[in-house]
Amino acid sequence: MAAHPDRLRILGLCAHADLTVCELAEILGVCRERVARHVRLLARADFLCCNGQPPWRSYRLNAGSNDGGLVQLLVDLLPHRDGYHKQDLQRLEAARDTRPKGTACLIVK
Repeated sequence: MAAHPDRLRILGLCAHADLTVCELAEILGVCRERVARHVRLLARADFLCCNGQPPWRSYRLNAGSNDGGLVQLLVDLLPHRDGYHKQDLQRLEAARDTRPKGTACLIVK
């Protein structure tokens, strides 16, 4: 379930902050629809939990899931010195600084 590189990156980011699909897409440089699909799969697997209602729904790592700590283990095993992870965290900090609170985006299908 979490083997896809984008899903691992999403888990790594959601371990640091509650993020919307739009924020994740912006940080990862991936289209919103693709991120939404990955987030839905991770939420169904109980790796992520969501807060709020669309379009302000945000996601975070589900530390209290019934997976025996698998989610946290995956995040702990991420190569934190990896260029992608380091850049993702830098973009996360930049996004926190520039995005106004309460900003939402809609995914048009």
